Amino acid sequence: MKIRTIIVEDEQKSLSVLNDLIKMYAADIKVCGSEGYVYKAVRLIESVKPDLVFMDVRIADGTSFDILRNLSNRQFELVFVTAFDHYALDAFRVAAIDYLLKPIGIPEFQEAIERVRKKLSEKTRNNNIDNLLQSLVMHNEHDKKVKIPTLHGYEFVDLSNILWCKSDGHYTTFNLISKSKLVSSKNMGYYEELLNNYNFCRINHGIMINMQFIKSYMKGKGGYIVMNDGTELEISQRRKADFLNKLTL
Repeated sequence: MKIRTIIVEDEQKSLSVLNDLIKMYAADIKVCGSEGYVYKAVRLIESVKPDLVFMDVRIADGTSFDILRNLSNRQFELVFVTAFDHYALDAFRVAAIDYLLKPIGIPEFQEAIERVRKKLSEKTRNNNIDNLLQSLVMHNEHDKKVKIPTLHGYEFVDLSNILWCKSDGHYTTFNLISKSKLVSSKNMGYYEELLNNYNFCRINHGIMINMQFIKSYMKGKGGYIVMNDGTELEISQRRKADFLNKLTL
């Protein structure tokens, strides 16, 4: 079965290169159209309902993120094609989104297509694009929120309202400024990767803290800290160096 594909690219040379790679190395991909403007791309994707979309990060009148935010349905595999933007690359990694760096290498292209084939064959719901947009929101200085999936839906919490988090097996418990608790259906590893660049630090196997709410630090073999809510939390020896490094930033 053909993989119905849309290409979002405003540079003719890059579009030609990608089309050539598809013809030579991905015979099962059917290109159903291409576009280089935000709202035209939105209309094309909504109309075709592709299995796969290749997107350049920056296009003629905006960015690929403008397109994603305006789509009513994001159930397709996504591969970004970009020549720059470390900020965006960090977000791609957090959300497990595939990307190809220009100029595109043949092995990298083939590997990305193989991952797409595998994901499509598994037929599982693709949440990666939603996770990407969540990660990008967190980079916005004016709106730093984290989307916390719970057993009943989602809670959107300001990062500045989170004191510390505790691992509970496959779940994570958030301790908030309001002294309330919020249990997430995601594990600690997920949040450590997501929050590591936002002044959060994992201080032992089961605890991650918001560094801005440390009241005091007591030295010792590993040492321990007291949070603003009075909670005392032990720092493991393995995590101490990372904690001290962040403490001095």
